[in-house]
Amino acid sequence: MTIRFSTTLSVFDSVYDGYCKEGYREPIKFEEALKILSKLKIISAIELRHSDVTPDLPAKNVKRMLKDYELVCSTVSVDYSESRKYALGALGHQNPKIRGSAIDEGRKAVDIARALGTTEVVLRLFTDGADYPFHVDYMNQWNTIISSVKTIAKYASPDINVAVMYKPREPRKFLTVSSAGRALAMCQEIAMKNIGVAVGFAYSMMGGEIPAESIAQISRAEKLFQVYFNDTNVLTDELLVPGGYHLWELLETLFYIRTSKFKGYYTIDLKSYRMEPVYALQIAVGNISVLDKKLEKLDITELRKGQRTLEAIESQKLIRRVLFT
Repeated sequence: MTIRFSTTLSVFDSVYDGYCKEGYREPIKFEEALKILSKLKIISAIELRHSDVTPDLPAKNVKRMLKDYELVCSTVSVDYSESRKYALGALGHQNPKIRGSAIDEGRKAVDIARALGTTEVVLRLFTDGADYPFHVDYMNQWNTIISSVKTIAKYASPDINVAVMYKPREPRKFLTVSSAGRALAMCQEIAMKNIGVAVGFAYSMMGGEIPAESIAQISRAEKLFQVYFNDTNVLTDELLVPGGYHLWELLETLFYIRTSKFKGYYTIDLKSYRMEPVYALQIAVGNISVLDKKLEKLDITELRKGQRTLEAIESQKLIRRVLFT
């Protein structure tokens, strides 16, 4: 099995936190990031933020740059939490003008995807949620988000897939689309072929999920559209190097992606605070590649036989033998 790696460009951002307010490094410009990735060779695609395309950098110029640096666009994403305009909500906002603007952002991402030759768009719904009890009308907000996502999906149909990315919290204290179950429920309620789910390993861990189980359930419904690799201390959204904390969980996730026959990109989604971005990407790709290679030695029939006993020692013995020999 050959893995195709993509990366978000957030790895090159000047990352801020509540302590180092000037950022941990100078931001790297768009074309310079492409140049670095082209030389790195281990990444074949990038996820483009829809905000990367501007009047000064139109889609046709981006397409030319990607060709020049022998890269392709894997996905176009919209992260509504990046704009102050959507501080109180985006696709679930109760002001029709603000909600309409958020829907237009989704349509823009679809247009960019078509212009760049990709079939994938991701909606990061990280600003629709609540901060306090009684803060929002939960049913009304859910219905509003469903209506907004469906509007974007109709605009994208039939040639562009739209994946909803879920996350339990941050920047809101509680997000509406907060789990694999809710994201899948949304897809099933919208009931369109081109609506699916984007699973982020770190976000799944933050929500108390087993990422491999979420992958299995979403794949069962044929709604696994995107997979993002990172890691977390579980408490906060720092998007650390995959395998840095949860090695066993990462190995199991890779196994279930394999068994799901997922054909998309393995997207690295990092924020490189105190590590040079190139090194972070090399470690990320290396960790995933090594673990995935180990899985080639796994006898699935033997594993399933051990799992049917419900005795954890049986599967543990087998996996330890695969990992450490």
